[in-house]
Amino acid sequence: MKRELTIWFSLDNILEMNIPDRRKQILDILEEEGEINTTVLSARLGVTGATIRTDIRALERDGAIIRFHGGIRLPHKMASYSGENYMVRAVTHVDLKNAIGAKAATLVGNGNTIFMDASSTTFHMIPYLKKAKDVTVITNGIHTAMELQRNSNFKSIIILGGMLRPHSGAIEGLSSKEMIGRLSAEFYFVSGNGFSAESGLSGDNFFELELKRLCADRAKKIVALIDSTKLGADSASSFIPADRIDYLVTDSGASPESVSLCRAKGIEVLIGEV
Repeated sequence: MKRELTIWFSLDNILEMNIPDRRKQILDILEEEGEINTTVLSARLGVTGATIRTDIRALERDGAIIRFHGGIRLPHKMASYSGENYMVRAVTHVDLKNAIGAKAATLVGNGNTIFMDASSTTFHMIPYLKKAKDVTVITNGIHTAMELQRNSNFKSIIILGGMLRPHSGAIEGLSSKEMIGRLSAEFYFVSGNGFSAESGLSGDNFFELELKRLCADRAKKIVALIDSTKLGADSASSFIPADRIDYLVTDSGASPESVSLCRAKGIEVLIGEV
């Protein structure tokens, strides 16, 4: 069947995700030391200068680091800004996200239409969606759409239009809201900054949270993808209450107490083994 890509932006090579572990190592080193010489960094990681320069360009492009003559450092406001920065999130807890993504992908069947949010957790579903054929994906995530395009088993990839937020890779705004009203799906795969049995999904990007609420209203089933570090935590604003969540997909590091509380709320909990 002919594959169709519906896209409102033309962006090439936005994100390279084939080496997240090494880039996380770079961020971890900077978190500990503040700054580092690029030659020293290359030797410490045991890779060539060309490889390190590629990593640095990618991290700098996404605002995760600042480059100066001979070295790199973290932005001054990194701590408060890391939750918004896609590159930082993309290389954090990769093993947990892979386990969650693999488990979440088992819900998707042939011919399904699904919403996927712009989170780095739902991004990790993509390699595991190959078993389902002729799937239509609707997303407000530029990084998500470009990674989906590299696969050949999707019927359509629809990007919600609007304003692209710097660094986060999320699209939002009035155009997105109008478009969502004309769409529907079997599942909405969505993450947040926190999840608890009391508050449900919560986050702190108020503009994107409104978009997530609208997507939830247009899906038959809502699937929350939350790693164990966020389970039981609440963020600034609840955007999908627990009683509206059909599935919670988490990893095997989740506490039994948190899992039991969610199941008591009637949520089906799926656990990906790490």
